[in-house]
Amino acid sequence: MSAARERTPFMDPGDEAARVREAQQGSSAAFAAIVRAYQRPIVRVAYGLTRNAADADDLAQETFVRAWQAIGRFRAGEPLYPWLARIAVNLAVSLHRRRRRRPEQSIEPLLEAGRQWGVEDDPADHAARGEYDAALRAALAELAPEHQAVLALRAADDMSYDEIARTLGIPAGTVMSRLARARLALKERLKARTGDSR
Repeated sequence: MSAARERTPFMDPGDEAARVREAQQGSSAAFAAIVRAYQRPIVRVAYGLTRNAADADDLAQETFVRAWQAIGRFRAGEPLYPWLARIAVNLAVSLHRRRRRRPEQSIEPLLEAGRQWGVEDDPADHAARGEYDAALRAALAELAPEHQAVLALRAADDMSYDEIARTLGIPAGTVMSRLARARLALKERLKARTGDSR
């Protein structure tokens, strides 16, 4: 997506501002409309940061809980999505820090091992893809949280540099330099794990 082309809004800006004002006056129906409009994009951002579907769902839910609690402080008329995405990024960074201090054992490999292969799937290809995906998740987890955030917003949500800058509250030039460093670090870590320089 080019920086010149603005993202199509998830809600009409006028409708969005009206729903925000109604939610600020206590309307749970208006906030439910906001959740419906932004739930999938926020899950995508959270998944891009965690690479885990259950964590992404939990983070998205917590994002909307926090947004509901803070909606009174949001300025109606401002774009809502960057604010929501920033809450999700902050929650993901907090989760990442907690897990570094106290690692958890993921049950995802156990769930994956229990799935049946389809008729067209080659077990060897499936295993190779699974190993590469695991190496990618591990390499992503080793990156600094600010690098994970810019990668997730760019790759998972296809945000422009300007949108990422607004979401994270940093200059666009910082976004570009962080993205360059994050891509290089990810490539190096992935190559060290797999020997593959894709």
